[in-house]
Amino acid sequence: MKDNFVVTIAGGGSTYTPGIVMMLLENMSRFPLREIRLYDNHQQRQKTIGDACAILVAERFPQVKFSYTTDPQAAFTDVDFVMAHIRVGLYEMREKDEKIPLKYGVPGQETCGPGGIAYGMRSIAGVLELVDYMQQYAPGAWMLNYSNPAAIVAEATRRLRPDARIINICDMPVAIEGLFADILGLPSRKALNVRYYGLNHFGWWTSITDKAGNDLMPALKRHVRSRDTAAQKKTFSIRRRVGSRPLKR
Repeated sequence: MKDNFVVTIAGGGSTYTPGIVMMLLENMSRFPLREIRLYDNHQQRQKTIGDACAILVAERFPQVKFSYTTDPQAAFTDVDFVMAHIRVGLYEMREKDEKIPLKYGVPGQETCGPGGIAYGMRSIAGVLELVDYMQQYAPGAWMLNYSNPAAIVAEATRRLRPDARIINICDMPVAIEGLFADILGLPSRKALNVRYYGLNHFGWWTSITDKAGNDLMPALKRHVRSRDTAAQKKTFSIRRRVGSRPLKR
């Protein structure tokens, strides 16, 4: 195993990228790096975010080499890991994905429904392009992909690039379980036993208990009832009908 790794962040022009860089720097003791590269196909966005991230790296770990580029060969050659979080079409297309369905009485959402399907069709080609770059320039690397819609992209890469070294993830269910723990006064989500089904932004918890087996759903239901907002009421109305706790973003 290497002592120090090279990581490329694809979608490097995203405003989420500085947070990813900070996360990597905060975990250097567990995941030591010798180089961080940012890659994006939008030069101006990449420069703006790249300049900001260069300051973050220089202030905290100046020994870590840092660069940003729009050249795939420079970005992917001999890397160990690729962290991909791309948004094909940027926020202009996300607005369309979320607003067009509303004209027809359908909720607009970036990962499910008509908007999610449209976004998925765009994302598939973008992620496959990154997979191909990685296989061409760093065939031994692994990709950690959390580009949405995660489920659609995961199924597409499984079918179209079955041998790709890619793990598709989403932290939304885990993040919401952390909120459950906060609501219940528990130290962390690891104090929960859960049963979860569905997609990353469209799933259901059918069982939430503590380690002793006590049902925690009633306490969560009381919490939802106490929140006097339209969104919470709609969520709870779904909960009453189907008997599970829905995941909404």
